[in-house]
Amino acid sequence: MRILPMSTDSFRRQLVLALGRSTPAFHAPRVARPGRLRNLLAALARRTPAFTSQQPGSLPSADLHQDDSRVADLRKNDLAGAEPNNRALREADLVGVDLARANFAGVDLTGANLAGVDLRGADLTDVDLTGANLAGVDLRGADLTDVNLAGALLIGANLAGANLAGANLAGVDLTAANLRGVDLAGVDLGGVELAAANLTAADLTQADLTGAFLIGADLTGVDLAGVNLAGVDLRGVNLTGVNLTSADLREANLDRANLTGVNLCEANLYGAVLTSAKLAGARWDWATIWPPERAAEIWFRSAERPDQPGVYVVLPEAGGRDRPPVAVGPGT
Repeated sequence: MRILPMSTDSFRRQLVLALGRSTPAFHAPRVARPGRLRNLLAALARRTPAFTSQQPGSLPSADLHQDDSRVADLRKNDLAGAEPNNRALREADLVGVDLARANFAGVDLTGANLAGVDLRGADLTDVDLTGANLAGVDLRGADLTDVNLAGALLIGANLAGANLAGANLAGVDLTAANLRGVDLAGVDLGGVELAAANLTAADLTQADLTGAFLIGADLTGVDLAGVNLAGVDLRGVNLTGVNLTSADLREANLDRANLTGVNLCEANLYGAVLTSAKLAGARWDWATIWPPERAAEIWFRSAERPDQPGVYVVLPEAGGRDRPPVAVGPGT
């Protein structure tokens, strides 16, 4: 059967539809699976000779915007788009595709399904990933400068070493994500889901954590000096060795939190919940504001540092257990 030439716009519409849902042409089920894109590329190869040089299911080191012979015709068929406003892969299903070191700069991936995809070292600068499924994706070392991740799903994603400068993370779900060592300086994390996330050694300088969900997160070694954590739920958070100098922790829930060795000088913990919190080794001074019901106990348990007059350290309890709270009555 002779295949008639089709317009670019027509081809793009058919391609996006094939990626987004099941069609008779590609015989793909509605449930996303690794073989889906392979079937798609195989079908494209049968229809357009230009696709025959592309390995199914793999686009390693691909640059969707430069003269790469393996993807030039891919670009021509509007997977990235010849014009900036046509670089669209909206709602595309790319599950099972190897996109390590691929260049998606400026591409529209709104609502795309990239669950579990290898995007190590990829260039996602200024990419629109609004509402995209990135659960379990490997983004180690990826460039996410100015990326739009509003409402995206990044549960269990690995972002170690990724660049998130200027990223929009509004409403992002980063539950159990690996953000170890990531530069989040100045990033707005207000309301972001970070439960059980690994934020060890991450740069959170001037980051906005207002309303962030940090239950069970690991913040070991993070510098949170002056950060606003008022009212934040920090139950079970690991803050070992964290710098919380001048931090606002009013009304924060630190139940079962590990505050071993933290610096709380000039911090405000008025109204904070410290039930079962580990405080051994925590440093504080006369400017530190403790919850009234714990103030007497903490003073009783503390000793002044000989090398830092005016700075006190909370001593460990016998057996490594904290004393139960001591009620502070009127006139105490």
